[in-house]
Amino acid sequence: MHFSLFAQSEKDYCEEWKTSNDTMRNFKRSLEYNYKMLDNVDLKCKASIYLSNGILYQDQQKNDSTISNLNSAIKICKELNLNKILITAYLRKSYFLAELNKISEAKDLLIKAKIALQDTPNNKDWNLYFQAQAYLSDINSDYDNSISLMDSAIAFSQKIKNKPFIQNGYHNKGTYLMRISDYENAIKSFLSGAKQSENGIGLENQYIMIASCYTRLNQDETALKYFKKALEAAKKSGNDFVTMLVYARMSSSQLSLKRIDKAMISIDSAISKAKKAKNYGILGSAYEDKASTYFRYLKDYDKAEFYYEKSYSNSLKANTSKKSDDLLKTTTIQGMINLYLAKKNYQKAKIFLKTLEEKANKSGLLMYKSTSNRLHSEYYEAIGQPSKAIKYLREHYKIEDSISNEKVKTQVANLEKQYDTKNKELQIVKLDKEKTEQQQLVKEAKAKQRYYFFAAIVLLSLLIIGFWLFRKLKKQKEELGNTNKVKNRLFSIIAHDLRGMIIPFQRSGKILEHYIENKDYDKTIVFSQELQKNSEGLSNMLDNLLNWSLEQMNGYKMNPELLYVNNELESIKANFLQQAEFKNTKISIINDEEIAMNMDKGAFHIIFRNLIGNALKYTDNGTIRLGINREINTLKCSIIDTGVGMDKEQLKDIFSLETKTSSTGTKGEKGAGLGLSLVYRFIKMNGGTIEVSSEKRVGTKFDLSFPLSEFDIAETEKINAKELSA
Repeated sequence: MHFSLFAQSEKDYCEEWKTSNDTMRNFKRSLEYNYKMLDNVDLKCKASIYLSNGILYQDQQKNDSTISNLNSAIKICKELNLNKILITAYLRKSYFLAELNKISEAKDLLIKAKIALQDTPNNKDWNLYFQAQAYLSDINSDYDNSISLMDSAIAFSQKIKNKPFIQNGYHNKGTYLMRISDYENAIKSFLSGAKQSENGIGLENQYIMIASCYTRLNQDETALKYFKKALEAAKKSGNDFVTMLVYARMSSSQLSLKRIDKAMISIDSAISKAKKAKNYGILGSAYEDKASTYFRYLKDYDKAEFYYEKSYSNSLKANTSKKSDDLLKTTTIQGMINLYLAKKNYQKAKIFLKTLEEKANKSGLLMYKSTSNRLHSEYYEAIGQPSKAIKYLREHYKIEDSISNEKVKTQVANLEKQYDTKNKELQIVKLDKEKTEQQQLVKEAKAKQRYYFFAAIVLLSLLIIGFWLFRKLKKQKEELGNTNKVKNRLFSIIAHDLRGMIIPFQRSGKILEHYIENKDYDKTIVFSQELQKNSEGLSNMLDNLLNWSLEQMNGYKMNPELLYVNNELESIKANFLQQAEFKNTKISIINDEEIAMNMDKGAFHIIFRNLIGNALKYTDNGTIRLGINREINTLKCSIIDTGVGMDKEQLKDIFSLETKTSSTGTKGEKGAGLGLSLVYRFIKMNGGTIEVSSEKRVGTKFDLSFPLSEFDIAETEKINAKELSA
């Protein structure tokens, strides 16, 4: 009897623990309660409690306690053949070992867990398996695979209707989206995770990540709002780790808003809590913020250097496998480089520049490489080596361009996906509505068909009209779809080209500043003149984009006027002389006589500016000849270059925008891919024709023809008669 009562008591204690464990959200209270219950439950229940302790310690970054409790759970599970709990313990330990950079051990445990999971397709631990695999991909910087695996984890969790797992899945997905700087979608993912919270559990983790995203987007007021929410939720749940993390991160937004005193209070709070927790990663981050404050805002370089060194030493003590700790080292190194450049201690700056370059190459992250090139440029500019400074600055902007393009592609893809989803929803609603209406019409027709023959005829007529309207709507829908494709392509072009056009001016400003600082005023005057010419090229490119958009929307209006072809071509040629000199290429205009013609001046310039620019883009150390002559009532033009030429595949659909992508010029020039399509359309609008022939490594020839009116011919003869008499 005594044994029976004792056994019953152990069972009751275990049930009590399970009930309390599901509702308790305070970290400290949960641990205290778990340890208290360990003495009162049976061995099987102890395995579950040890597993719970391991998860709690893992959330608080308590390494030794995490491993100790998970090992205890695994040991009991093996003794009692508790396969279900054992799988969870394997996966939790695997994830944690990956965090400690023990990749081989983590993979071994994952294999064991997967084998055990094969026979249970609906086992909730598949979610943990996806998360652990995603984390390993994260360590290898394979962020696309990490995001894909988290989508699988979320889908599985939704299938089994496990809200905590769904919440955690969205949190991890948001973290991986932040790795690729997709902060807008990261915020959406974190907010989706917050919606899954039950009784406020886990909200602090979602809120702090949302705040961090807004910080990266320079929306500091919004970031502070979410930092405060995270702090409230963390204090309520007793999550000291997140509390410490909030203080460490919110100082960045406070500094951006020039709230120096509040930022210092936050930083000191983070330092105090990090020392107590012996969390060297957070401690190093807080020291880095303090150093940055003294450097950027208080201009106390000695204190800044002191705290940068403390930050760096603590970052070396931190867990080197974590992305956050790696980012801390990189940020601290950047700060020290900026400090030593400001103090003109170029020897130390060079040492840390080498370290930064090694980390950038090892990580493969574009943002690290971009920053490394920018700081190298500033270093070489400071020590008086402008050529090297410009070289690194070019690489910096090249990488920034690449990052910008990827963001534009991602945003366009997301917009298209949203449009497709919305369109399908509208189609379903429309079909349901049509189905309901047709059922009602059939019902009424059956009730009245014996008495209202005329109504039947009317109904038939209505159906015919409805069918006609349906076909008309379908046709309009197809036209709308084509218009949207053109619009999306146009937006993509503008987003890329505007960025591409601004970069040369940013670089020019840097070079001009260098000449002024060195009092090289002769070069300053020459360079200013060149800059003015470049601005004309920028204007021409903007005209191209504007004219294309107007033509696509049928908004371009022709305004014919009397043009003198030779004069106009000389004017266009003048805009390309600087570029031609740079590429050692001669542009010549060959004509027997001055020819007058009535044509829209804007269209004329668009046509020849694009053709000459295109020829120059692909020609180095060669010639570009423009041949102009009149054959009875037709103006014949040819543009011949000795450039790289094209093969048959490239010539195919050369004037089509939808199937064409622009290639890079001989000096790395970028194009929008709309030039030749624009030329073709404006030639057709002016009643002309264009043909092209080309051969690889020989060159390309464009033949154009335009009709001349009797007035044009008379004016041409009149002009040439005056020139002969003169």
